[in-house]
Amino acid sequence: MSKSIVKSVSSKSIVEQAKGSFHGGIHPAEFKNISNQQSIKDLPIAAQLVIPVKQQLGQTGEVVVNLGDRISRGQLLVKATGILSANIHSPADGIVTSLSPAYVGHPSGMKSAAITIKTDLEQSEGKIFEPIDWRNPSNLEEIQSRIRQAGIVGLGGATFPTHVKTSSREINTLIVNAMECEPFITCDDRMLKDIPKQVIEGAQIVANLVKAKNIIFATEDNKQLSIEKLSEAISKTTESIPMSIVVAPTKYPSGGEKQTIELVTGKQVPSGKIPASMGLLVQNVATLHAVFNAVVKGQPLYQRLVTITGNLVDRPGNYWIAFGTQITDLIEHFNVDVNDCEKVIIGGPLMGQSVTDFTAPVTKATNCLIFNKADKTEKAWLTQTTEHQPCIRCGECEKVCPADLLPQQLLWYSQSDQWENLQQQGILDCIECGACAYVCPSEIPLVQYYRYGKSSLKDIQRKNVIAEKAKKRFDFKEMRIQREKAERAAKHKKAAEARRQAALDKKNDSDGKQQAINDALARVKQKKASVGQAQGVAQTETDEKKES
Repeated sequence: MSKSIVKSVSSKSIVEQAKGSFHGGIHPAEFKNISNQQSIKDLPIAAQLVIPVKQQLGQTGEVVVNLGDRISRGQLLVKATGILSANIHSPADGIVTSLSPAYVGHPSGMKSAAITIKTDLEQSEGKIFEPIDWRNPSNLEEIQSRIRQAGIVGLGGATFPTHVKTSSREINTLIVNAMECEPFITCDDRMLKDIPKQVIEGAQIVANLVKAKNIIFATEDNKQLSIEKLSEAISKTTESIPMSIVVAPTKYPSGGEKQTIELVTGKQVPSGKIPASMGLLVQNVATLHAVFNAVVKGQPLYQRLVTITGNLVDRPGNYWIAFGTQITDLIEHFNVDVNDCEKVIIGGPLMGQSVTDFTAPVTKATNCLIFNKADKTEKAWLTQTTEHQPCIRCGECEKVCPADLLPQQLLWYSQSDQWENLQQQGILDCIECGACAYVCPSEIPLVQYYRYGKSSLKDIQRKNVIAEKAKKRFDFKEMRIQREKAERAAKHKKAAEARRQAALDKKNDSDGKQQAINDALARVKQKKASVGQAQGVAQTETDEKKES
């Protein structure tokens, strides 16, 4: 660690070496000096913005604007639906000119739902929320709601809705992921150099929200200037939650969530578990800055800091770019020669994706755009696609896998559709970092096979869930049919019993009436007999008197 870094540390800020390490990892050329030498700048709003309706992991939201609507900067365009969803706001004043599918950068080349806005020449400030006093303990629920309202997601690339991760109140340590280990990308590094106070306040807001007792900024030792700036800013802060900096050796992919945790704490997150189970919460630098904007400035997430880099860019650097800005506009703004630009890499060269359709827009997931001229002397992962050769079983991929998996086995199982074996080998623990593909001498696109395997497994699981639901519905229907059948039988039996009882009652009633008649007749007959007998006795007495 640099002595200058140590000297800049005060009693309020401690710079420490990493406590642990992780298996594997690689050391690719960094290419960071291309873009990290200039201060952050703003990019002018483009004349047209194409805003994808879905920009986060989870459910697609509901569009709440109509064709022809006049909208303002910060206005809600897409409303979140479900817990794993995020609001999307307008980055500019303008008019909605289209609600049709557009190409949004998907690897398949397929179009997705999008909102096209023709922007105004003059733009408003875009502040739509009132600031919140986050230091007031009674405002915690309002802060949590604001994070969701502002549409904040993980800006490190995963785009997981932030309001879900900050919902836990059992966090002991907030880890600020400032590793930024992938080549070319420098937006987090530049943010810590230029606006560290805002990032620190965003970290304090989140730590206060989740009840964290301390904050650790995790970074690599190749970012000495940002470490110095961060240390200086921490030493001047008056915030109550203690903060420190952990510096790890430069190695890719130290920025993976589980790898960062292992470097900072020396402990591994168990397979199938999340950091919250260990009392940890990991948040990206840009995500915390977005929280600061939403809570302190009242600004929803409608733009982000993007690294513009590559040997075809005349002014590489880090720029605030509105969501929906198309690559074609960036090509024009940065004077990129399209004849030399065969493709553009969205994200880093290892985990990003290449696009040849330059109408793709900037989204919440876009942290870097690489415009590089093809050079056959460079590594294929950056500039060109070569036909891969068969696996030679060299084992190099296993040596560099940060998740300690067996990439060769995963490749075979993915190729042969052996899904059960693939899952048992831990395919779901793969972070798709691309380290295995980087060292593969056969240039096999291993990550693509793993993505295919993971998506197939998820599809099978989805189908199993659907089948299980269908089985439950069938079983419920059968149970309902049997219940209704039993109810009908019981009803029929009850009705038959009622009929039999009625018949019996009728018979009993008829017998009772006949008996009454018979009794009456018997009484009449008996009465007649008595009268006749009395008359006979009287006649006898009369006759006896006559004779005498």
